[in-house]
Amino acid sequence: MMRRLETLVPVGLDPQRELCWFGIGMGLSFLYSLRFPLSFFAERSDLLYQLEHLSAADAQGLAMPCFSAVYGNAYLVFLLLALCMPPLALSHYLYHYQGSRSIYLMRRLPNRWELPRRCLALPACGAAAALAGCLLITLLWMGIYLLATPRELLSPLWYL
Repeated sequence: MMRRLETLVPVGLDPQRELCWFGIGMGLSFLYSLRFPLSFFAERSDLLYQLEHLSAADAQGLAMPCFSAVYGNAYLVFLLLALCMPPLALSHYLYHYQGSRSIYLMRRLPNRWELPRRCLALPACGAAAALAGCLLITLLWMGIYLLATPRELLSPLWYL
């Protein structure tokens, strides 16, 4: 596995360190997305409290805010992580021009795709993983929103 990872980064770079930094970025993205359950359950408990203490006529107007209002920008750090991948690819490319100028060796290799593969493979996989994490976390929070919101408080346009 380690040998396979070494073929995806420029010679001399440590793939484990790059994966470690990416893992830290994904962890921070998940931690930032935890804003949703905190705000959702606070809003839900306020509405349930009002539902218990208001008369039936006053409680008719109560509704949970739509998902996008509660969700806010909980996905933002995932997108920022994905946007960090093109500069990483550029730094991989510029790495070949430092020191012994390995760019000359990379251009003489018989496989002409060796340089693009070493510069773009890990950043492309990282961007795809960050966007997939964004999608999965959005689906997870949407499921929690739908399951934990009482039906009488769920507005017909909950997804807006």
